[in-house]
Amino acid sequence: MIEFKVEKCRTKATYSAKPKQQLKMDLNKIKSKFEVVLETPVLLVIKAQGVEAIVHGYGEILFKNCKDIELMTKIAEEIYGSGAR
Repeated sequence: MIEFKVEKCRTKATYSAKPKQQLKMDLNKIKSKFEVVLETPVLLVIKAQGVEAIVHGYGEILFKNCKDIELMTKIAEEIYGSGAR
């Protein structure tokens, strides 16, 4: 299991999940398991459990318009479980 922490971003505008170790994300695997809102070569914007999340290829996940840390933690576990390599 990937160890990560969910906390407010530096700007305090949103929350993010960051892995404790360096990793790469397989965006194609993630794309096949979640509803994709936007796709670029370096990141995906997905919708999971009603929350939009920006998944970067280097492992950081930004959550848009969500303040429920428990829900964000569950979503991050799903994303890391399906796409971390």
